[in-house]
Amino acid sequence: MKALKFTFRRYYGTLKRQLRKAAGRVSPASALFIVEAVAVCGALSVVLTGSRAASLDSFGGRADIGVIVTAAMLLIVLHFYINSFVLARLDRRFPVRAYDERRILFDLGQAARGVTNTNQIYDFVVREIADALRATNVSVFVRDEMTGDYVCRVSSEKLEVHHGAATPVSDRLTLQGNALIVKRLHGLTAPLGLTPADLETWRRGGASFSVARRAERERECATLSAVDARLVLGITIHERLVGILSLGLRQNSRSYSTEDKRMLMSVASQLAFIIENAKLTERMVAEEGLRRELALAREVQQRLLPEAAPHAEAFELAAFCQPARAVGGDYYDFLALDDNKLGIAIADVAGKGISAALLMSSVQASLRSQAMNHRACDDGRSLAELVSTMNHLMHRSTGAASYVTFFYAQFDEKLRTLTYVNAGHNPPMLVRAKTSHNRRASGGLQARSNRKAHWSSVANGVTAAVREAGYSAGVAVLEVEMSENDYTNDINFREQSFEVRELTTGGAVLGVFEDCYYEQETLRMESGDLLVLFTDGLTESLDREGDEFGEERLRDTLTACAHLSADEVRDEVAGQVREWSAGAAQHDDLTFVVMKVK
Repeated sequence: MKALKFTFRRYYGTLKRQLRKAAGRVSPASALFIVEAVAVCGALSVVLTGSRAASLDSFGGRADIGVIVTAAMLLIVLHFYINSFVLARLDRRFPVRAYDERRILFDLGQAARGVTNTNQIYDFVVREIADALRATNVSVFVRDEMTGDYVCRVSSEKLEVHHGAATPVSDRLTLQGNALIVKRLHGLTAPLGLTPADLETWRRGGASFSVARRAERERECATLSAVDARLVLGITIHERLVGILSLGLRQNSRSYSTEDKRMLMSVASQLAFIIENAKLTERMVAEEGLRRELALAREVQQRLLPEAAPHAEAFELAAFCQPARAVGGDYYDFLALDDNKLGIAIADVAGKGISAALLMSSVQASLRSQAMNHRACDDGRSLAELVSTMNHLMHRSTGAASYVTFFYAQFDEKLRTLTYVNAGHNPPMLVRAKTSHNRRASGGLQARSNRKAHWSSVANGVTAAVREAGYSAGVAVLEVEMSENDYTNDINFREQSFEVRELTTGGAVLGVFEDCYYEQETLRMESGDLLVLFTDGLTESLDREGDEFGEERLRDTLTACAHLSADEVRDEVAGQVREWSAGAAQHDDLTFVVMKVK
């Protein structure tokens, strides 16, 4: 029984609160119209029923219709009379119900914590204000950071308001950043009242403007008229106008009181922080989406690069690529061709980021398609024609500010020759043993053996002489052995000296000029030759003081490790650059390819 009583009280209390709330929303005009309708219906029911209806029949069969028409006309006259004289007195006697400003602000703060979409906050604000002040229309304009204009995000009258960004700005209700109403609200803390006469004055005031300015003024007035703006106030934070709150007429044409304006200023102040937090959240979401897109782009770009260097009996290959950003514009590739030929390419796209990565993918597609078309060509101009065709395609598909430095070579394993074309790229370095060493290589080993035997006999003689003198032979023998080691190291240094040659034959960069002439060169490769292809991110790596790694330091590094394998050379160069630029930010993509002839 107690449970039943508790349930009845709970539902009765809820129904009572809902009825009280609905009754509070009924204005005097609405209540008076309901009373008028009930009175007319009651009068008709009395006249058209019982003996009174029978007496009407004596006036004719359609007398009831005449009575209904007469009653409707009387209702219209009574309605106009009441609106003109009675309603004004009722409004003064029964003012609009009071609202709780603290409750509105509290509910606004709670809603800001609970919603996941900023448009829901705007919807809540316009509903609360429209309900509290009995405003015919409440709209919120929010500043677009890209254009500087103020776009209507929500309106209580269900106007053609577009929440999404897919709709063009010209199709939305928009107040431009240089609009008159925006200029007047800058620095103004109190709400600004508007009337249709004000808008008409603004229109006439723009008659002396240029056609474009006059059209802007017309659009501004049309937007304010569409939202029925009668009271506007700026939504400001840190002296920045981040939004505009617009209110239409109040019910029964009431004016907004000082308390109403104070409440609106409090709501606008809280709404300013909500807008700023919403923008921050939107930026965070956009950045997170961008990070995901960059991660996907990086994965796609990594798939465009070779997974591993090919293996062959005639050469060794190794590569290193480290973008300065999530995605880069450096490109290298290995192409396995027919007749035991290998294509080696490296390119550097102007710029960085996603745009450079997209252009890099275009370079790869162009190279691979042209390499397939030139497989059957074995004339003396095949590589030069390939690069010339690529330049023509790049010029047609890119803008004037986009270009690519490009180097392409083919190594013939049977003939052990390298044919290349350099299209404005950093000249690769070919490190090989000096020619003088090659000519004396056979005699050098024999001379080294004879001189080693000579120094051994000298050492034995000195050791015997020292022992006959009664001294310890350790120091003398050590000196002789050190002299022999120094001599051996000197022989090794002179026999292992190298020279560096730069591969410069070619032409202009790709994509700048439509028609370019390119040349190619063919070199005979020898065992032990080391070829290093690189982008400018290698030689232009900076240390903490801003000094570049430089080509001279790269030459010294390559000549010092030319006797190593391709993988070891790659690791040595990468380690030297890493040590050089320790503590400094990487400002450019770092890519290089190492080829060692066996």
